[in-house]
Amino acid sequence: MTLSMKQKKALTGILFISPWIIGFLVLVVYPLYRTIYMSFHNVSFGSRSGWRYNWVGFENFQRILFEDIDFVVAAQNFFITTLLYVPVIIALSVIIAVLLNQKIKGKSFFRLLFFLPIIIMSGELMENMSSYGGMAVSANRVLLDVIYTIIPREEVVLWIVSLFELIVQLMWYSAVPILIFLAALQKVGKDMYEAASIDGASVWTSFWKITLPTIYPLVSVCVIFVVVFLANFEMNPIISIIMESTYDGSRREGYASALSILYTLVQIVLISLLYFMTRSRKTSLR
Repeated sequence: MTLSMKQKKALTGILFISPWIIGFLVLVVYPLYRTIYMSFHNVSFGSRSGWRYNWVGFENFQRILFEDIDFVVAAQNFFITTLLYVPVIIALSVIIAVLLNQKIKGKSFFRLLFFLPIIIMSGELMENMSSYGGMAVSANRVLLDVIYTIIPREEVVLWIVSLFELIVQLMWYSAVPILIFLAALQKVGKDMYEAASIDGASVWTSFWKITLPTIYPLVSVCVIFVVVFLANFEMNPIISIIMESTYDGSRREGYASALSILYTLVQIVLISLLYFMTRSRKTSLR
């Protein structure tokens, strides 16, 4: 059978994307189906009987939402914390990207410095750094003594230290958004800023009229990335709850699967809410 040119092109396209299709079916669709299936069952494993599935309907979901409170409390904390963190992370990313886009000495070093956390930030490393004071000023007694000599009031020092630790943590989360915004800024022609300067526009005006409208379409992309990154970070307590439930004899895989489904819904609601907020803001800029 002879194929037409259009059919050959279509077949070539299908062959090119076939590895992705196979990977999507095997690594996404099938695990998602198994997770949903097990969430409605009480799953157990025996050395002789193998895997056994006992249908329980919505019992796992009811137990999670109305009986056990660990996930509900952790999900509420994650939801509120993420709503507060994401705007700050996006704002920090924009500011740092604008600064790194200027003509400064050591620009490559500073770019590496901000992107380095993504390279080395595994859950085990972060946990060890937090345990031994690498991420906390409050664990460094020498530095605390120096601060106390300058500011003798303990409550003020603790507030300053907590704020500093929070800023450092948020800057660690800003690495990829910084690179995304920086790549967008590098595509803005210098002639636009020169023309605006000739017309009498200040640096502040150029930022609001040229810089921000240029990078704003990427805000939604960064919002989605930050939410997914925070949600799936290994030090997130919800991840620990799901992992521990898998090996808990009173919960097992069915309960953990229901936890995963509910946690996914929380992430979808968060992403939808923040995405809607950025889209409405984008419309108002026009």
